[in-house]
Amino acid sequence: MKRRHFLQAAGALYLAQASRYGQVLAQSSSRKLAFLVGINSYLETSNSFGVRQDNHRGLSPLTGCETDVQLQRELLIHRFGFKPSDIKILINQDATRSNILQTFEAHLIQQARPGDIVVFHFSGHGSRLFDSDAITSDQANSAFVPARADYRNADQSVDDIMGKTLFLLMSALKTENVTAVLDCCYSGGGTRGSERVRADASHAFYQPSADEIAYQKNWMRKLGISSQELRDRRKAGTAKGIVLAAATANQIAKESDVADVSSGLFTYCLTQYLWETTSSLTDAEAMITRSLLTATGFQEPVFDSKPEVKTQPIYFTSPVNQAAQAVVRSIQRNQATLWLGGLDKKTLEAFGSESQFSTLEGTATVTITQRKGLIATATLTGNLVPGALLKETSRVISKTIKLRIGLDSSLGNQAPQGQDSRIEFIPARPDGSYPQSVHYILSRVTAQTTSVPRNSIALFSPSLELLPDSFEQPGESLSKAIVRLTPKFQGLFAAHLIRQTLNPNSSKLKLEVSLYPQSQPGQIIAKASTYRNLPTPSQPIRARTPCQLQITNRDRVPLYLLIALISPNGRFSIIFPNDYIRESLSGEVSAQANRLIPDPSESFRIAPPAAGRGEALIVASRNPLTRTYQQMRTLAEESHRTPVTIADQRGIDAIDNLLSDLDRQPESSFYKVSSDDVAVLSLSFEII
Repeated sequence: MKRRHFLQAAGALYLAQASRYGQVLAQSSSRKLAFLVGINSYLETSNSFGVRQDNHRGLSPLTGCETDVQLQRELLIHRFGFKPSDIKILINQDATRSNILQTFEAHLIQQARPGDIVVFHFSGHGSRLFDSDAITSDQANSAFVPARADYRNADQSVDDIMGKTLFLLMSALKTENVTAVLDCCYSGGGTRGSERVRADASHAFYQPSADEIAYQKNWMRKLGISSQELRDRRKAGTAKGIVLAAATANQIAKESDVADVSSGLFTYCLTQYLWETTSSLTDAEAMITRSLLTATGFQEPVFDSKPEVKTQPIYFTSPVNQAAQAVVRSIQRNQATLWLGGLDKKTLEAFGSESQFSTLEGTATVTITQRKGLIATATLTGNLVPGALLKETSRVISKTIKLRIGLDSSLGNQAPQGQDSRIEFIPARPDGSYPQSVHYILSRVTAQTTSVPRNSIALFSPSLELLPDSFEQPGESLSKAIVRLTPKFQGLFAAHLIRQTLNPNSSKLKLEVSLYPQSQPGQIIAKASTYRNLPTPSQPIRARTPCQLQITNRDRVPLYLLIALISPNGRFSIIFPNDYIRESLSGEVSAQANRLIPDPSESFRIAPPAAGRGEALIVASRNPLTRTYQQMRTLAEESHRTPVTIADQRGIDAIDNLLSDLDRQPESSFYKVSSDDVAVLSLSFEII
């Protein structure tokens, strides 16, 4: 994952609200113009003979920026009614400095009129340049790196486009309805785990080119702005409209590979949110920030606008089209090509052959035959036209799905022995990357830290965030580490399996869940719902604080529940049902009713044990979870305790039984989960 971090020093220009973004996009009476830039193909640091090139800046190629552009384009056209002819795109080597500036002027500045909508998006590497008139104490200005700017000029300057320049260009627009989305960063480049960082890896402050300085002076002259006035305006905030930025000034912004889709984490979170929801700035910031923090553990987007914009509703008008998860791109006879950009990236593995979608009106259905990335081919039943919007009907989860563990090169070339059939180990390539996406990375610690001794083997997230309690003594062999960590792998696999069923945006069930301290019911820690997007408070909870879940069933039938808690160290525990002593488990919540878990009369408690990020997974079904409850009872009796912890094959069998209960279809090579009958929600929360 690599994402771009280009904001703060750009004069508060790089900050904006996702909700204002929605506002800006949805005005139906104005012309809507967009300019989208995505650059993957930065040059390698060495030539074909492997020799390091002089003056190379250390910019590594990216893989997700073209996808970002497509995510934005499909969203703008099919959700917000942009005309394809009003969207200009520059990708890869076409996105040079001169082409970006010329297109911004010709397509946006020269065409936009008062009241029109303007969207500018950049995905690529970010950097920092020396600014003699900077508004920050470090004399730096954020910049983004265009194509063919991989090398320093003869005078050691670079051809990057500064935040100050973007500020001037936005100032020149005749409309106030401007949204800039910046998915880049300057706090460090290269690869971090299995993810890529979109930033100049040299950490250097370069000089801007003479052309860049001259270009700024020319625009200052056109706008009648002095150097001091420009400085004052930049200190005051955005030029106009809003700016959305992928990360704060000292963070890295990332792109990730999940289910053969590489994209910027920020862009994917933003566009998926806008496919489903439009809301206030505050709500959008809360939801997108939570999504990013859950995915990365640290990347926090920045939202900035002028004060008068913050008070406005997120949209000036409603979106042109309803919420959706997929779009029909083309049709040939009874075959359709679909765009799946509205789906949660974490669940894409579940949308292979046999998964189904229907039109929003339910008049036609499509059945996927093949998926590659975010594009799928499907057979159709009923009448469809290109541009039709689709909602998920059912998804399929392979019975051979695996948890993929990357083996870092620090572990050597030793092949793991005695592998579990549900765990797949993926050795790293010589350059440290992996041939396919991985869910976790096993690595030997090569540097001494305060908590992990050097030369010990530990488990990390794809972004190299340490999984607590995953290491032991230095010098441990790989084979011993795998045996030791197998119970943890089993729990992580169980969580991965259930996450494939997450469907808050497509479930037909009406379910709402909230988490709060047991002694303070009004202090909501996290919320989730299938029928409305809920702003999620960011306040954390202290470790070992007793908590309570409130489950609200607004359906007209009872729902049968299974609730799992995932601790920061990866421990996977089934916390509901928990009364396995009773002959008949009471695992349901009645129709049109609430249920508290734990019930105040019970001695059972939910108390997160340690600091970090926790998660609750809530599974609800119209149909009884008979086999699941039976297996849970057996496991509880054998271990003489509750809650049941998933740490061996018997526990995995219980999760398989859960999917069988959700499917209720004849035996096949996959589980089919219907959005009519099942709702699965996730609550992520911080423990301090």
